[in-house]
Amino acid sequence: MTLRELRKQHKLTQRELAQAVGISRSSINEIERGVLSPSFGVADRIASHFGLPVELIFPKFKRLSPYPKNTRVSC
Repeated sequence: MTLRELRKQHKLTQRELAQAVGISRSSINEIERGVLSPSFGVADRIASHFGLPVELIFPKFKRLSPYPKNTRVSC
């Protein structure tokens, strides 16, 4: 789901979302258009506003485990 879709689903204007997360309306516009990539802090505030994990809205922040899953140890 894109930020624009999420914002519209919650019936928020760019200005309302910007005020809620403490950035400018133009920054929200640029993030939605893909012109600006938000810092993790901004992305986290946006995701928190919607009550969602940051990586759901901004996949580039997907947290990866440093260890492979299903690792077997042989003795």
